[in-house]
Amino acid sequence: MQVREELGDLNKDGLKDKVTVSMDTVDAEQPLKLEIFFLQPNKKFKLIVSSTEIMNPQYPKGKYGGDQVPDVFIEDGYFILYSEIKDVKNQYKFLFNNGKFELINLSKVRWDGKNTTTETEFNLLKGTRTEISQLLGSDKIIKKSEKKIILKPLPTIQTLRKFDHQLE
Repeated sequence: MQVREELGDLNKDGLKDKVTVSMDTVDAEQPLKLEIFFLQPNKKFKLIVSSTEIMNPQYPKGKYGGDQVPDVFIEDGYFILYSEIKDVKNQYKFLFNNGKFELINLSKVRWDGKNTTTETEFNLLKGTRTEISQLLGSDKIIKKSEKKIILKPLPTIQTLRKFDHQLE
């Protein structure tokens, strides 16, 4: 069952491509599948990417896992996957390059349960990891740190789970 769909040009050919998220409601774990299609000049969609690995199932081991069904967006040629995993808001930004969707930016926002939020941004093109902590409702920065990170090659939609732990 399809639960999300977004249209927009991902490969800079002027045609509206399509991203879908579907849920297998027959499977007890209700896994989610991400699919990316490029619109061809003959007006038919061609499947470019299909992954059940990038998103957690809704009911792992038969119990609701607490993750929201991710949202998908296409903005200025970028594919953006927005998810909430265990109360952490994640935004993954991909760019189609050399036949692959490469992760170029990842941001995570965590709330400490009290009055502080921490945003961690990984700019994989610049090779930086920036962490900023702020009090709720304030623009004042409590703590800011930046460090260099180098990931070569860049993670792709197909390899993201393997790289996720390297970003922390």
